[in-house]
Amino acid sequence: MDRTAFFVVTICVILLYLTWPNPQSPSQERVGRTNSIDSPLIVNSTNKVTSPTNINLQSSNTSRTPVKLESEKLISLKTENSTYTFTSAGGLKSIGLNNHKLEPCSSTNNNTTIQLNHASKLPLFALDGIDDSEFFIQNDDNWLTMSSTNQAGILITKKFTPLTNHLLQTSIKLENTTDKTISLNSRTLNLGTSTPLNEPNLRSIWGVQFFDGESMQEIDEAWFSNKTLGCFPGTPRSFFTSNPLTGIQSNNWIGIHNRFFSVVTMPMQELKGAAAQSQQTSTEKADLLDGQYVHSTGISASFRLASIELKSGESIEQEFTTYAGPKEYRSLVQIGISYNNSLHSIMDLDGFFGFFSRILLRSMNGLNSWGLSYALSIIAITIIIKLIFYPLTKNSTLSMKRMSAFQPQMKEIREKYKADPQKMNKKTMEFMKENKINPVGSCLPVVIQMPIFLGYFFMLQSAIELRGAEFLWACDLSQADTIATIAGIPINPLPILMSITMWLQMRMNPTSPSMDQMAQKMMQFMPLMILVMCYNFPSGLALYWTASNILGIFQTKMVRDIKFEIPNATPANSALAKPIKVKNKRKK
Repeated sequence: MDRTAFFVVTICVILLYLTWPNPQSPSQERVGRTNSIDSPLIVNSTNKVTSPTNINLQSSNTSRTPVKLESEKLISLKTENSTYTFTSAGGLKSIGLNNHKLEPCSSTNNNTTIQLNHASKLPLFALDGIDDSEFFIQNDDNWLTMSSTNQAGILITKKFTPLTNHLLQTSIKLENTTDKTISLNSRTLNLGTSTPLNEPNLRSIWGVQFFDGESMQEIDEAWFSNKTLGCFPGTPRSFFTSNPLTGIQSNNWIGIHNRFFSVVTMPMQELKGAAAQSQQTSTEKADLLDGQYVHSTGISASFRLASIELKSGESIEQEFTTYAGPKEYRSLVQIGISYNNSLHSIMDLDGFFGFFSRILLRSMNGLNSWGLSYALSIIAITIIIKLIFYPLTKNSTLSMKRMSAFQPQMKEIREKYKADPQKMNKKTMEFMKENKINPVGSCLPVVIQMPIFLGYFFMLQSAIELRGAEFLWACDLSQADTIATIAGIPINPLPILMSITMWLQMRMNPTSPSMDQMAQKMMQFMPLMILVMCYNFPSGLALYWTASNILGIFQTKMVRDIKFEIPNATPANSALAKPIKVKNKRKK
């Protein structure tokens, strides 16, 4: 069991490293970028296009709304799952998720729902470089249209149609209403600003994600700080942009996200010469807005669209589909198949450990569909895993018992051949093989179950299913099960139970004979160390670990009562024929 504790501590240290927040440098709190942004100009002749004038200004998609209004008009479209709030400034101001409460554990604030694109200074689908006037809005229960004619004479029409499964269809049409050709330089289509759902902590996940058709790029605070190994200072980045030469394909997408929710926009046709962009920006100045936490900075997402030329009466129309909802794996897989764009990648469950995360998530959802709660599903999965690995655990424990029983003989071998290390190792291995002792047997059950533990951890990072899932006193398995706070210290019962059951399991298992006294004393404090390291991890993970420890105690009890006979010495090692008997502590 000492090896088990070693591996557990290693896992905790790795998880702490992966989740430790990067302190934000003062220079990055409100990052601006000076770009050369071209304004649309009217050409004096239909046969000759003058060169547009470059205007050097602060990137407006991160500092202010393109359309400034004295009195903003807001209109909402409500569906079964979502409430879309549109602004006369020319876009989608926010998305409310009707079925997801802001505070699952609160008994007094159950009517406040999650708001996406919260506290952003820019609405989604605002066109920086095009929008400059207030929009006129028309709508019914199923669609909404907003239109405006800018100072260059371009009629801008944006139509929004809510679909099922948290999807929103958007079309943007630009029409030249003048009698002259208009040259439009590149323009920025804002697609949201990401902020953390709560005040940042070890488990905060938020930023921008861009999928180029093959792989996903994560743009978060760590990407901008650009620290080596997440610790050593590097050269900070201020701006992300994809390659405009490849453009934006119909199976690409860009989105903002936090730990449990995403707003992802997918183009319905190829955008030639366009590029995905992201940078850090400031948000609305407030600590709380409508009860929801507001972070001082955000990370914006946008498409930089290529320059075009519109002749008199010509128009261009581009269509997009936006998913604005929870990170629900089953729905994301189905939508990704429909649009052929791997939308499920927003949950970041790819790679080696992601494979186990997906299996665990599918198993948990499957058991839940049969009527089990998510907490009971976790316990059921733990039981299944323990039953599968019981033969391996049994052999591992018996191997340790044999090693302990034959320790005097092995010590004699080491003494006899200490002058010849090569021969000593050979004789030791022969002796262990003859007596069915596996030197690495005690490590195998832990090593094999490590991916399952890490799979649980990464699955709990983004699976919406466990948000608000209850178990006894724990009202949200995606968070720590805090029941009280004493002197500023939260009281989390499940991690405490986890450490107690781990200590009991360690006491029941045989100690490795090769471990010295100092190491044995240090191992006694291992459960306490693990408690400190993993105290604030999600209660769903602590529930799995505690259930695994309790089942491990029963398995250890079953294996500990198994008797085995120490074989007599062979003629080859008759000098070592001093087997010790396993003492039975029970007195009859």
